[in-house]
Amino acid sequence: MWFFKDRLFGAVRSPAWKHVRGIYIIDHPKCEICGKKGKEVHHIHPVHLYPEEELNLDNLVTLCRRHHFEWGHFFDWRSLNENIKDDIQRIKNKP
Repeated sequence: MWFFKDRLFGAVRSPAWKHVRGIYIIDHPKCEICGKKGKEVHHIHPVHLYPEEELNLDNLVTLCRRHHFEWGHFFDWRSLNENIKDDIQRIKNKP
């Protein structure tokens, strides 16, 4: 998307991010919603608003591409779901 040239909204990524992401995805390889292989590591509290939370493992959740867009951002990359962990629990506990 050309209008999201800078998805970090001006935030600077830590040089340690790739390493932390790699460790997290090894420990959490599947989408926490559907169980398929997840390739997206979603920050619950976004980096551009909470840069101090970028490397916090408790601030991360693995999602597949579909669920990252659907549940992590409510079908709009500019939107944020800071309650994703609660939503995941509701989805998993659905009868």
